[in-house]
Amino acid sequence: MADAAQEARVDLLLGELRLPSMRRTYRKLARQVAEAGGDYLTYLQVLLDEEVSQRRSRRVQRRLKEARFPQIKLLSELDGRALPKGVALAQLQELASGAYIEQHENIIALGGSGTGKTHVSIGLGVEACHQGRRVRFYTAMELASQLEEAQEQHQLHRAIKRLQSLDLLVVDELGYLPLTERAAELLFQAFSARHEQGSVIVNSNLPFSDWAQVFKTERLAVAMLDRLTHRAHILEMNGESYRLRDTRRRRSPTKKR
Repeated sequence: MADAAQEARVDLLLGELRLPSMRRTYRKLARQVAEAGGDYLTYLQVLLDEEVSQRRSRRVQRRLKEARFPQIKLLSELDGRALPKGVALAQLQELASGAYIEQHENIIALGGSGTGKTHVSIGLGVEACHQGRRVRFYTAMELASQLEEAQEQHQLHRAIKRLQSLDLLVVDELGYLPLTERAAELLFQAFSARHEQGSVIVNSNLPFSDWAQVFKTERLAVAMLDRLTHRAHILEMNGESYRLRDTRRRRSPTKKR
């Protein structure tokens, strides 16, 4: 058994090597391996497995925090029977693998309010975080406001570079609120910079034919769609609102037996 001096030395070395999980667990794991009759190589493997597992967990938590999701939504929480007819659970599970991110493809979800667009986009973003990818969630108005502020501070180039560094950019509620002409042009710049360089998920309550309402001119709307829909997965999410359906269910009187 190691004496106190040895343990102190091991603690010091693990701290210097920045191996906090090993430092926290090596005593317990040593006892468990010894009781199971394992050798030093087994002990080393178990110890390293624990360190790697803890590092992955911390990295995922850091990615989730950096993504700034309004709340955590999981794809596993979706009821496949309640999804709009244009979307299948198997399709979402295939997208969750992250292959679209590796191929720099986009996802565009179109449909009315309450049909699950935000849940799906957050769920895919959470899966990307678990894969160690850099993700950031914005509403369209929030992103436009940040870009306008960056432009006013002569930091627009830097702001767009930060967006380019993301593996996945999620933009929610495009079309829900009117944009200024300047904001629309800045969003176009941000999306254009990511074209074939990084993936974007965009949610909108408007069909493509109405996007000129968002981007103020037909010319800008067509140019935006040309970039976003190139190599894109289109999710048609028109249907009844989940929230309205849930409200009716809760308000409906319980039938007497």
